[in-house]
Amino acid sequence: MNTFMAIMSQLFWGVTAGALSATFSMLAKGVAVLGGLGLAGWFGLRRKDRRRPGKGED
Repeated sequence: MNTFMAIMSQLFWGVTAGALSATFSMLAKGVAVLGGLGLAGWFGLRRKDRRRPGKGED
């Protein structure tokens, strides 16, 4: 019975660690994608502002 409980404990911790690792990996990838999109949008707005003529120019 002790062997069975030891195996089940190892299995439980292996599954738990794997699930936590996958979750944090997915969250990190999501943050990286959102950050990349936000950065690209910010640079796009800066570029758009530079092409727009100023207030005093015709």
